[in-house]
Amino acid sequence: MGGPPLYSQRKGHPALIGRHRPFPVTHKAAERWLQHMQQALDSVADIDEDSKIKMNNFFRHTAFFLVAGDELKNQNQGVACKHAANKPAAE
Repeated sequence: MGGPPLYSQRKGHPALIGRHRPFPVTHKAAERWLQHMQQALDSVADIDEDSKIKMNNFFRHTAFFLVAGDELKNQNQGVACKHAANKPAAE
């Protein structure tokens, strides 16, 4: 978003899926995190509305990117994602 690359300089590439691998990142968790991020943005008067919209879009993309990564992790570990329960078993 245009800021200095301090995180990457200190800790390397964010690798969000890898850093969140130990945690269950569900749709519910993503929505809850997004609520917190919205509250944080709403609490800062110095951020213009256009920037808030851009940040919320970025947060939403990131949150569900992590949900997808968690579902892939579960799929690779033999744990069915929430959609698998609705599919008929393969014969």
